[in-house]
Formats: sequence, C-alpha cells, structure tokens
Amino acid sequence: MSSPSKTRPNQIYDLMRMDILSGRLVPGERLPFAELTSRYQASAGVLREVLPRLVEQGLVTSEPQLGFRVISLSETDLLELTEARVLVETAVLRQAIEHGDVAWESRLVASHHTLSRTPGSSSDGRINDEWLKTHAAFHGLLLEASPNRRLRTVAENLRSAAELYRCWSRPQGREAKRDTAEEHKSIIDAALARDTEGAVRELVNHIVRTTTLLLPGSQYDVQPTRGVVTATAETT
Repeated sequence: MSSPSKTRPNQIYDLMRMDILSGRLVPGERLPFAELTSRYQASAGVLREVLPRLVEQGLVTSEPQLGFRVISLSETDLLELTEARVLVETAVLRQAIEHGDVAWESRLVASHHTLSRTPGSSSDGRINDEWLKTHAAFHGLLLEASPNRRLRTVAENLRSAAELYRCWSRPQGREAKRDTAEEHKSIIDAALARDTEGAVRELVNHIVRTTTLLLPGSQYDVQPTRGVVTATAETT
C-alpha cells in the first residue's frame, strides 16, 4: 500500500484538475504558490510536482518570471486543438479496434454503462466532478487497446485540454444543444462492431461538436488521408 506522502500529489492533482474543469479556477487565472498552499493545504514541494503535470495536460501554462496560470481560451487554440485531436485520436482508435480483444470490449462496455448512469450536473447546476472522471475513463478505455503508448499519451493530453472548452460551454447553455449520451453510444456501438470507419466518423463528429457549438461560424472539411481522418478548419 502506498504511503500518504506518495498519494498526496495525486490527490492535489485531482482536486486542481476538477477545479479547473468545473470553472472554480477560471481560464487565465494566476496560480500563485501562496494561495495554492492555503487553498489545498499542500506544501510547495507537492505543488511543484502537481503543476508541471497540469502543464503537460494543457490545462495550465508556465511563464518565466510570471509563474503558473490556468490556460487561457482562444478561438485559434480551439481550432488547432480540434484539428490535432482529430488527427491523433482517430489514428489511435484505429489501432485500438485492430488490437482490442474481448477483455477490452468488456471494460469498454462497463465504462460506458457507468458513464450513462452518472448525472452530468450536480445539485448546484455545475458539471458533476464524478461525471468528469467517468467521462475521462471512458475515452481512455476507448483507446486503451492501442499498442502505441506514446500516441495514447498524446491523445489523452489533447483530450484533457479540450475538456476545458467543453466544460466552459455548459454555462453558456450550448451543451444543452447536443445529445452527448447518444454520441458516446454511437462511438462504442461502431467500435464493438469492429466498424472502424464508422467509429472514426462518430469520434470525429463527437470531437468537432464542441467546436461548432462554441464557434458557430467554423466549418470542418474532414477527409480520409492515408488511413487517417484529417480536419481543416475555416471560420466564416
């Protein structure tokens, strides 16, 4: 069993990640050590371990002489992030479907069942922290069967960064315009049927949906290139 000192950074990491995604720490907000140590009852050493992990996931930025801050949101970043996710995640999904076995299918089904039974919002109307965790677990399991660990890591970091935009869209009422549960079902149904092209198509639709809701003038031309779906974004 791990000692408390070893698990403390993971606990603080989870708390800070949830605070960023839920909007309790807002985009662009500075993260001074003095305030963080008081807020999370964590030592400076723990924070020095946690903050770089959040930087790697694209949720926090680090600037020389200025310290850390929650990543700022921008149209350009969202468009670039969406294109990167389409390129990477579809490639990893293809590998996962090719290499996934029955055990992978079983874990994926169980994860989807948990996600479908977890409320998306808490009693105060904020996004449910538990839903965020189960949502991340579902997408992680979807790509888990890919044998390329580095690609899986890149995909996970890109998706984590994009989650901030999706969570930010909820208070604007834009998430209400989509059926996220049906989007997840369409992806998993195609993946379990070993319909690679169908699964890729549904995943692309899922990824770009947030972008088109946040940027109604954006248009995506999604075409297969060398077995990978690419996206070109233009704003009108």
